[in-house]
Amino acid sequence: MSVIISQSTPSQPNAPCYTTRAMERIVVSIDTEGPFRATEAMADLRNVAETLFFPMRFVAFWDAQADGAHLCRQEQLGQECLHKLPPDDPRYEDYSTAAQRDMRATLEVSFQPAGVIIYLR
Repeated sequence: MSVIISQSTPSQPNAPCYTTRAMERIVVSIDTEGPFRATEAMADLRNVAETLFFPMRFVAFWDAQADGAHLCRQEQLGQECLHKLPPDDPRYEDYSTAAQRDMRATLEVSFQPAGVIIYLR
């Protein structure tokens, strides 16, 4: 079994005015040989992210394997979700941008190959 944690350079060098800096991105990959697999349960991954990056706390998530399940401010307000629109739609909004702006996320922890992203602040 190998655990790989890598940090990527923020992809937003000129962060929008609602934030002081671009969100940091971390990729966690757990590769195993044999019959054992790492958990892909949302609650477990949330606990791992909060433990690895204590004292940061969970503020949002994106679950690609669950058809893009996420905490959506627009849906909570009874509006159309802009995160599940096709990327070529002019109304489309990247969820990472919304998590940073609306929930003040400062760290994106991506669990591969679970397809889950946990946002912390």
